[in-house]
Amino acid sequence: MDEQIETSRLILRDYRPTDLESIQSYVSQPVVVQYAPWGPNTLEDTQEFLDEVQERKTEKPRLVYELAIELKQNGRQIGGCELAISKQAPVEAMLGYILHPDYWNQGYATEVTRKLIELAIHTFNATTIKATCDERNKGSIRVLEKSGFVQDKVIENDFLQKGAMRTTLVFRYAPPRD
Repeated sequence: MDEQIETSRLILRDYRPTDLESIQSYVSQPVVVQYAPWGPNTLEDTQEFLDEVQERKTEKPRLVYELAIELKQNGRQIGGCELAISKQAPVEAMLGYILHPDYWNQGYATEVTRKLIELAIHTFNATTIKATCDERNKGSIRVLEKSGFVQDKVIENDFLQKGAMRTTLVFRYAPPRD
């Protein structure tokens, strides 16, 4: 996979150590991580994440691609995404994304999701692509459905998330049939 992937408005690239402040600007916000099992992050949490990402990107074979989302127009880092290829079943992939709230509802998450689907299929030959989200995360549900995902299953009481048991929705990419 190329170090830099482009969409019409975005660049997906490996995180850089210099991304610390831009990542912190969104992962520290409770509204951004309200449906995540982690966060809001302290600066130390975000530094630890960045250090781990730097290590993981050197793994051979590389199965997890954690990438910064950058605006083409000005180079601003506005979020992150991940494409993880299953070690046990290399034809399976999982994807996810997170965006700074200033960039919500502008089609960026859908643009990223569609590019990750394309990469999973054409670069990694994935035949199964999945994504999960909290059942209350209406924005992510909408992004996944617009990107061709269908709900596959519901996992009630999946895990403890910020003091309450989470219900997780599992989505599977269902390519359009000709």
